[in-house]
Amino acid sequence: MSTCRLLSVWIAMLASLGCASSRQPPVQTEPRAQPLFESMPYDTWRVIGAPARFSLDAAEGGATVLTGRGPIPSNGFLASPRPLGDFRLEVDVRLGSADNPLGDKMNSGMQIRSAEKGGAVGGLQVEVDPSKRSWSGGIYDERGRLWLAPLDGTDAAGEAARAAFRRGEWNRYEIECIGPRIRTRVNGVACAEWYDAVVSGLLAFQVHGGPSCEVAFRDARIEELGSHAWRTLASGAGASSGERCAWSARLAPEARGVRVDVVGAGRMALTATDGAAIVDVSFTAADGGAARRIEAVWIDGAGAVLIDGRRAARFAASALPAEARVLGESCTAARPEWLSRD
Repeated sequence: MSTCRLLSVWIAMLASLGCASSRQPPVQTEPRAQPLFESMPYDTWRVIGAPARFSLDAAEGGATVLTGRGPIPSNGFLASPRPLGDFRLEVDVRLGSADNPLGDKMNSGMQIRSAEKGGAVGGLQVEVDPSKRSWSGGIYDERGRLWLAPLDGTDAAGEAARAAFRRGEWNRYEIECIGPRIRTRVNGVACAEWYDAVVSGLLAFQVHGGPSCEVAFRDARIEELGSHAWRTLASGAGASSGERCAWSARLAPEARGVRVDVVGAGRMALTATDGAAIVDVSFTAADGGAARRIEAVWIDGAGAVLIDGRRAARFAASALPAEARVLGESCTAARPEWLSRD
């Protein structure tokens, strides 16, 4: 065979192999959501607070059921072995026992972005509430700010949220924490949306203190979505038209929040790249000359301003915040930080 002929054969063979390779089906990857107790094995979790009794058992269809039982004198928690940042969690929840199938006078919740505090768990909690109040899916701050997003709306959405939880039955909870935004759904009904500066922490299941509590969590599945973090922000006093600017900072497009400690009375203002106002919130001086923490957080065109962890304003923005300023004749600012994805 001639050299030219041999070369042609080799080229044809290589082309054939390349085509065959290109026709191979794509590699199938596992879904990102996975059973919670495979992601974090059950034996790595720990009970914090009062000695609630927890067990993990197999259910029909291969799912698992975590059951927590009292009675205990105060709240007890089964806490994750590590903190979580951004995630979606889906789990079926049922509150009640054989003697009390409707869960009368029982209460529970799922801690998110929480921490161990004084021998218990404190932080954000998604409520499980079978009482007449019916705030299941609302957001509470355990051992902290208390109710942040109660289901007390008087409109149709508020009524639907309160009606979503079914006493004595399994209820599907969906919890999404992405950056500063937390959203909850119960049985497919939107319940709460809250913007917060706490962007990571422990996950924990609560057994409420009292004479009787039994709560079951079935088929918990989690999808981890990365994390956000607060970072030091280099900034200083800036110019202002007529009003003293105690502090200002230009914000990167990837910013999802800004916060600063302020002494004295003043205003925080966020503006877009064209100078248009996004939000402008006034604050008073704290008692005794203490510093107040002023936080603005946002994602996907909406956000909130918090003063000492309490929401002072919500806002929507068609453009990203490009500048943050603290204005006031006598206020001072310190410890500025900005929030972005890790």
